[in-house]
Amino acid sequence: MKKPVKILVLMLLIITAALPAALAAEKSPNGTVVQVSGNYQMEIAPDTAYINLGTVTEAETVAAAQAKNADISTKIRSQLENLGIKSDYIKTAHYVVNPIYKYDDSGRRLPSIKGYQITNSITVTTSVEKAGEVVDTALNAGANQVNSIRFSKNDETDVKNAALAQAVRDALSKADAIAAALDKRVVRVTTVNENGVHLQSPETGSRLYAKAMADTASTPISAGLIQISANVQIAVELE
Repeated sequence: MKKPVKILVLMLLIITAALPAALAAEKSPNGTVVQVSGNYQMEIAPDTAYINLGTVTEAETVAAAQAKNADISTKIRSQLENLGIKSDYIKTAHYVVNPIYKYDDSGRRLPSIKGYQITNSITVTTSVEKAGEVVDTALNAGANQVNSIRFSKNDETDVKNAALAQAVRDALSKADAIAAALDKRVVRVTTVNENGVHLQSPETGSRLYAKAMADTASTPISAGLIQISANVQIAVELE
């Protein structure tokens, strides 16, 4: 009985002694680890326009300024809906009431108020092809600001995923090139980090007090192209 016990104890001692070495080998693999970045950029044609339009009215009282603004804003919405823009795609973006102060002959502002100014802006979502017509319709209905026009893609998910996949392929291609230069090969991917997928939309950012434009020919709107960029960081093991 004593001999089998001694053999068992000896085996346990051997296993215990070998365990730290095995763990150390697992934590410190013999393979070479390389970190690479992958990038990809693509341009696509936008199909959606976000147009921010504003109406500014002034009057001696807040109520009078509100009434004037409401009349014009209602007309704008009605005309846009007649154009085929659903009410869900016309939303209030900004509504501000500001006092208008009196000034003396030297340009110094006086504490007395001579009236009020109301700014009511809306964002209209429409197709790129209809953007110019939306601007003209709103201006003819009484809008006196075109704050911005931004172009985008209605469904961004597919194009962003495609750019991300290409960024991964770019990173793996770099890893293969490094491995070949070292006379090694990529055996596994250890980590992947997405650093972001960005969509840069063309946008007109200037504010136009554009009532005069309503009497001109149709406003030409050029959308240009949307640039999508993706970046990833990948760590691979070579051997």
